[in-house]
Amino acid sequence: MNDLVSIVLPVYNAEKYLDKALQSCFDQTYQNIEIIAVNDGSTDSSLEILNSYADRIRIISQKNKGVAGAINTGIRNMKSNWFKLMNADDILYPNCVEILTSEIQKVNDKKTIIFGNYDFINSKGKIVDEKVEINRNNWDLFHQNVDLLGYDFVNDKTTIMHKETFTKYGFYNETYRHSEDYEMFLNLCLIHGFRLHIIEKKLAMYRIHPQQNSKIRLKKYPNYPAEVRKTILQKLDSKERKKYEIAYKDYIKTNRPPIGKRTKTKINNFILRKMPPTTAKKISNVYRKIVNKSPSKYHQYNE
Repeated sequence: MNDLVSIVLPVYNAEKYLDKALQSCFDQTYQNIEIIAVNDGSTDSSLEILNSYADRIRIISQKNKGVAGAINTGIRNMKSNWFKLMNADDILYPNCVEILTSEIQKVNDKKTIIFGNYDFINSKGKIVDEKVEINRNNWDLFHQNVDLLGYDFVNDKTTIMHKETFTKYGFYNETYRHSEDYEMFLNLCLIHGFRLHIIEKKLAMYRIHPQQNSKIRLKKYPNYPAEVRKTILQKLDSKERKKYEIAYKDYIKTNRPPIGKRTKTKINNFILRKMPPTTAKKISNVYRKIVNKSPSKYHQYNE
């Protein structure tokens, strides 16, 4: 595949990490790329930084509409049929787009959203954790969707989607100031029958830092994920909605919230530090078995 791919980069007060984000786009091994940076009413030096790359990127400035509004502006101005989203504080691995476009040829289905795994980095760019999702590629659609209702397991910065996804089925919902990506995936999968297809490779580095917009927005709108689920389920006919509601309740009962690697390590170290060595070792072994076992019966379907 050598089709043009559009990388859409919404930018809002991102001066600290913007250069590195852009450089990771320039460094892609897949060369047929256009970069569309949407300056969403930034008040810092973000626009100046973008203008310094004006010969390599397309820049669109607008009044602040929020992340969804900025993404939609980028999609509507794409010259290509393939949409790749990028955060202004994240980093793409050099072969990210090449891997995604290669998988497009294998899957060959416009109603399949391809995504990958990723690393977490801190404000200094050091890898501090990883996100490795289970492979659901052979699951039936219903159980894929139940897992998606359980939690948003797709990082949209690792995805690639056909432009028709938006022109035919709807753009990002601009009324949401958080979880706009989750709303998009639930809408596409539950309402329109899209499948989610993972590439079991790391495609990007997702930056965690104090000024992170997603963190700030989540604190401001903590109930949005639950509201998104409720809104999407209400779009289904009563029989289908009831089926999903029952399965979702069962999912919640049989699943603990995922425990991150760092949290597991901290708890384990606390046990080893605060208890007598022999007792601590026994409790630590039991604890590790509990947190590492498969948390859901849904994770056993079709495997």
